Amino acid sequence: MRSHPEVESTNLIEPTVGEQLRLAEFNMKLEKLGRDELLDITKLLAKQALVSQPSVIRYLAHEAARNLSGGGMKDWTQQVRQIKDTLSEESCN
Repeated sequence: MRSHPEVESTNLIEPTVGEQLRLAEFNMKLEKLGRDELLDITKLLAKQALVSQPSVIRYLAHEAARNLSGGGMKDWTQQVRQIKDTLSEESCN
């Protein structure tokens, strides 16, 4: 996997300097907004945090699990039989 250009450590959960600077810039812009604008932004951020992000995380976790398991549930009985037969033949020889 390619590394993120702003990440220098092995702790991928820690926010990058760029992310922290973007947050500070966002917070400075919030200071200049009126009540109605702040309410609209609050509703959008709440939707993102409480609805969109959990569903995206579920989707990504499902995709990661599917990728790790070889693309879905697979019937391995045929492969197991072939391995068993091969091992049985080798042990008889």
